[in-house]
Amino acid sequence: MFKIRLSIVIMLTGIVYCTEAQDKFEENSKEPRILSAYHGLDPLPPRATRLCGLPPANGQDGMPVTFSVQINSVSIYAEAFAVETSSGTIVTPLCATLRPAIEPLESRTILLIGPFSEEDTIPLRVKIVGELEDVDGNSLNGLKIEKVTPLGDGPSLVLAEAFSPNTAGLEEECPQETSQAIQLTWEGGVTGPNGAKLREPQRTAITIVLDDGDSVHPLILADDDPDNHVIACIAEASEAVSVSVMEGFFYDPGNDANPATSIYIKDYKRR
Repeated sequence: MFKIRLSIVIMLTGIVYCTEAQDKFEENSKEPRILSAYHGLDPLPPRATRLCGLPPANGQDGMPVTFSVQINSVSIYAEAFAVETSSGTIVTPLCATLRPAIEPLESRTILLIGPFSEEDTIPLRVKIVGELEDVDGNSLNGLKIEKVTPLGDGPSLVLAEAFSPNTAGLEEECPQETSQAIQLTWEGGVTGPNGAKLREPQRTAITIVLDDGDSVHPLILADDDPDNHVIACIAEASEAVSVSVMEGFFYDPGNDANPATSIYIKDYKRR
């Protein structure tokens, strides 16, 4: 009953097919890369450093850095990251952690905590300068991203993956009638407005284009915790092609709302 004909949502899906940079990358390269660095909150609550096992610290920023690959948690250490600011200063984070996004299908977003915007500077670039590894043991040393999403901008989608609802880590997340579970990865943690749970407005703000030409809204949104992953459960068996989200429905911890955002499903074989 959530099915919508493609002609009704042509404007939304048109946005999806304009993601040329992503399309070219996925077709031509499987090399690990940094998908995003997101200046999400300034300042963080002092207790946020407890995520790294450190005592509370004042005056720290939060910057989630999301990778195209899952990260080996034991290889993570703060000195593996260098953040360049607008003053030209290179800042080493106070701490780096996968928390809170540590579920089996997550583990690709590292939260950096540190003084990234002292004296009106802003973070501009992030580079890996130590032996950070992915879960297959590949070194990520030397990876960098030349753009940090600025404080005040809302989160965009950086990855969408389709799974069977019976995949390990997704058990009991979706209703019984679900055929596909689409894991959406955002630049930063998302909720409803002012930290609210994800509800009907967020569900209907998401449109998933299918291989048979139809478009649907999810049955439900699952994995509703305040990290940067959300599961969109859909009943249709036709392969999911892309996802688009309307502007102004998903909020980061600073209560900044998302722009209109769209992305192809990873590994979808375009015809």
